[in-house]
Amino acid sequence: MSAPAAERRNGLTTVIDMIVSPSSAFANLRVAPTWGWAFLIAAVLATIGSLITAPTVAHVMQTTMPAQLAANPSIASLPPDQQQTMIARTLAISKVVAQFSFVFLIVGILIAGLIQGLIMMIANAIGHGEGSFKKYFALSVNVSVIGLGISSVVVGIIVLLRGADSFDSTTAVQSAVPSLALLVPGAKGALAGFLGTFHIFALWATALLALGMTGVGRVPRGVAWGTSIAMLLLFACFGAWGGAQNH
Repeated sequence: MSAPAAERRNGLTTVIDMIVSPSSAFANLRVAPTWGWAFLIAAVLATIGSLITAPTVAHVMQTTMPAQLAANPSIASLPPDQQQTMIARTLAISKVVAQFSFVFLIVGILIAGLIQGLIMMIANAIGHGEGSFKKYFALSVNVSVIGLGISSVVVGIIVLLRGADSFDSTTAVQSAVPSLALLVPGAKGALAGFLGTFHIFALWATALLALGMTGVGRVPRGVAWGTSIAMLLLFACFGAWGGAQNH
């Protein structure tokens, strides 16, 4: 009965260490790749952030989506009454999805862990590392506390401070934290989505994944950093696609 309790404490300690003492966290994950506490904390933080931003996202949708939908060729070709019906229906569905976006974020933690775990296993093979999928999956989930959990809460705080009227797209809401988008004022669409991905928490998480591959799996630094940066760029491509859809 005492072993599980020790493992749970170790898992919580690993989450804390990932923020304040990453080298200690990597040492823990190398011996005991736990991720339960990390998943719980990341999920709770992501849910809090999502619920805070939901009203602003709904407001942005209400003010911007009708015009965007009306310009869609498949809707523009419909008779006026059918256009309004289609726009209202799509807007209503989008608002419901936005309200429950935290569910997708929670599932996304595990999906990201699987994808990143597989990518890091490829890096492990290339660099002749000593890691395993379980260790890299645990590393990914623990890092998500920062990359997704804390990031979501900070976005929520910024949104509350700025107010809903200061955002003109859902991409702008999601990119509220300081990022490379600040270098291109007024950026819209795919460019805004791409640059907005490079925010302080994503860069922090990228560094932790790179250092973690070396600390947990003994992957050479060059391979580890190259792999971590490649994963960030992949995520940025998804951000560009999302920005293009919301423009």
